[in-house]
Amino acid sequence: MDHTKINLLVRLQHLDNQIENIISLQKGLPEEITALEEDLAFTKRQIEARKKIADDHLKLRQKLNETINDCRNKIRIFKEKQTLARNNKEYDALSKQIEYEEKEIAQADIQLQDIAHAEQRTQEIQQKGRHLIAENRYDEMTEEMMPDDILLQQLEDLTKQVDHKKEELNSIVIETADEVDALNKKIDLQRDTIIKEAKRLLDKYDHLRSGILQNAVVKLNRNACSGCNTRVPTNRHTMIVQGGFYLCESCGRIVVHERLFDEAAD
Repeated sequence: MDHTKINLLVRLQHLDNQIENIISLQKGLPEEITALEEDLAFTKRQIEARKKIADDHLKLRQKLNETINDCRNKIRIFKEKQTLARNNKEYDALSKQIEYEEKEIAQADIQLQDIAHAEQRTQEIQQKGRHLIAENRYDEMTEEMMPDDILLQQLEDLTKQVDHKKEELNSIVIETADEVDALNKKIDLQRDTIIKEAKRLLDKYDHLRSGILQNAVVKLNRNACSGCNTRVPTNRHTMIVQGGFYLCESCGRIVVHERLFDEAAD
């Protein structure tokens, strides 16, 4: 067996492990940032939805008040004309117009009351939410119970957290950029060499890493595959000790002697 080929692959795994170690320095920051950004987007949608309702209420209230004022002016004018009416027919016609405008005012008043009741109900629901928060009963909270001021505070806090985490991640990326660049160049060179010398092994390596496995090549540890802890058959130990490799029958990883990793590190 040509042990040089497996040595080349172990060296590639060693370099890939170094890249993974640098990525692990990020301590899950990309995932944290994604989760925080999702919470931030959700909070923004809540605030925007509430603002739209408030704006719609404001516009409708202004329109209804304008309608009421317009109707009152018309009623005043019609009453003034009634004092100058020349006959009962003309007087009755003006009375009908006054009655129509009064109905318009009544309908507008009902709509204004509906808006006031809806806003009052919202305040009551948020007040209930405030009590639940004070009693730490968050499991009973609904979206509409969250008070406006607390929702705005959440938006501010989440924005700060996202910015802080992004700065932390960016700092790590900048600090490790040169090292990552150097490692990637070494990995490219190593892969080029393996393609020439042991393409089938490289294909196996890439196939394993294309799934959920990052460590396609692992050490023999206590006579077992260190990737899945499955025992390696005794008749394979000598071959591994001599610098060969064994394909784990359980996980498919390439098992080698730990000495090869030490040599790769050197």
